[in-house]
Amino acid sequence: MTKLDSPGPGPTVIFAQRSASIDYKWFILSVQKYMRQCPLKLSLAGCHITHLLTTMSQTPSTSTSNFRAVLVSALREYEKKTKTDLHAHPLATQLQSCQSSSDIIAVLHDKVNEFDQSRNHNERLSSWLGPTINVLYAFSATLGEGVGLIFSPAKVISAGVGVLLLAAKDVDASQEALADLFERIENFFKRLESYTEVPPTDAMTDMIVKIMVEVLNIFAIATKEMKQGRAKKFFKKLMGKKDIEDALARLDRLTQEEARMAAAQILRLTHSVNDKVKVVDDKVTVVGNQMKNVDNKVNDMGSKMDIVLNDGIDAKAILQQTSKSVDDVKWNQLRESLRRWVTPPDPSTNHNIACDIHHGGTAEWFYQGSTFAEWKSTGSLLWIYGKPGSGKSILCSTIIQDIASLREAGSALMVYFYFDFRDLDKQHRRNLLPSLLIQLSAQSRPSCDILSHLYSAHDNGEQKPSDSVMIRCLKAMLTILNPQPVYIILDALDECPNWPGIPSPREKVLALVKELVDLHLPHLHICVTSRPEFDIRATLTPLAHHRVSLHDESGQKKDIVDYLNSVVYSDSETMMKRWREDDKKMVVEALSEKADGIHAATLSSIWRASNARGTPGIARRDI
Repeated sequence: MTKLDSPGPGPTVIFAQRSASIDYKWFILSVQKYMRQCPLKLSLAGCHITHLLTTMSQTPSTSTSNFRAVLVSALREYEKKTKTDLHAHPLATQLQSCQSSSDIIAVLHDKVNEFDQSRNHNERLSSWLGPTINVLYAFSATLGEGVGLIFSPAKVISAGVGVLLLAAKDVDASQEALADLFERIENFFKRLESYTEVPPTDAMTDMIVKIMVEVLNIFAIATKEMKQGRAKKFFKKLMGKKDIEDALARLDRLTQEEARMAAAQILRLTHSVNDKVKVVDDKVTVVGNQMKNVDNKVNDMGSKMDIVLNDGIDAKAILQQTSKSVDDVKWNQLRESLRRWVTPPDPSTNHNIACDIHHGGTAEWFYQGSTFAEWKSTGSLLWIYGKPGSGKSILCSTIIQDIASLREAGSALMVYFYFDFRDLDKQHRRNLLPSLLIQLSAQSRPSCDILSHLYSAHDNGEQKPSDSVMIRCLKAMLTILNPQPVYIILDALDECPNWPGIPSPREKVLALVKELVDLHLPHLHICVTSRPEFDIRATLTPLAHHRVSLHDESGQKKDIVDYLNSVVYSDSETMMKRWREDDKKMVVEALSEKADGIHAATLSSIWRASNARGTPGIARRDI
């Protein structure tokens, strides 16, 4: 392709990418830009397209007189309802001298401050006021001096807002009512923003006039209600008034009609461009190859507009979906930055090892029992303890798998951690906290926001957070997630070192568990497994609502027998195939009797090592 052949994407490609916006201004600007980039090849098409765009972007002179006439009529209706000549009101005179949207906003901000000294309400009204007046002012400029200077929509609507604020000044409960009202009509002003760069057609201008009149009518009704409310104590919400609701319903219908008109206008424009492109395709071979692609894009865009027209789909939904996709990408990037910042160890490696030891029916006695069910349904601490090798980690992994089904269904959040004496990165509170924070932030955007604020407060990750800061962050996450259930599962707490120190690494973890339990959060479920060592027992016994000793559980003993049977009678064990049936039974019985709480996986490993030769004829005393 030569330089002349590479001006970038054509206008319909650009417009298709922006199809979430219902504004045809983007199509106009894109075509104009494309024509400037390749004037030689599109000179013939440009003759047709330029004429089309000029026709589309002109505002008929009849719109000005119609607009003025309808506005005058609307002002008269406003005066009938409110007993106020809006055009002659002192506030209107003050607004008339404003030279910019910021001047108008400043005047109305003063009225907001007079109306309500409450910071929350003030911010709510102000957040609506600024963007709305900016759009109105910009739209007034597109209508030309005939309307923009004499009957400026920005100043008329602004005066209506100001008079309404003055009327509501001393009326009880009016702040929330007005904020609700302004937010209900906000959609129209967002639609109006489409016409601040390219003027609307004659038909669209008429529709916009009707909508503005309805907005002014809503303000008139609200002002009338407020004036009556001052005399009779304004307890009812403004939004419940039938005349207000009827007016808002009319405004919604008019706004939807304007959106459909805009969509139809885009569709007509795309079909017109399509026809012109076909003419160029017949006459100019070089341009024709490019126009085929443009033609396909235009038809695709036309199909999308047909969907909008036929199904009544608001193009805003498409825009929101696009925005959500962008947000998801940004969120994932943020999570990765946070992960690199706190560098948590990966507990899934331990979890996968424990899961590999599972056999059919492992721990059914536990997760089908009442203790587990009660812990899952009420916020509490569950402590599972047993001797070394008693299967605590295996049981812990089955609990994690069971809760994972709730997490996947979206009905709960779960985080877990395996302490490991063989891994220096899994022995301290300093390792535990980052892992819990990252896991929670990956499942919850509010949690991610909290961690993101912490990241920003530490020079965007240039400094590492202290343990105390991370603990506060974790507590904030757990609190904000209420009432969604959150499960924290910690395995092998005894493998956290208890060497001399004040406090020791294990004491720090135990103190953290106590702090979390003492939050008394009804949605927080904590499970800890460990050996029943003195310091652990002293801390967890008074905290745990549920305690399970693996040494005393008959279900655990059955698990041992089942696992030994699965090993001894396994077809994959070559050594076992040479054994007689009596030998197999004797091995299972002997190991089960001598298990003394030690899990079968541990026993079978020891036994395999001691019988590596696989010699038949085993005596019970040899086991």
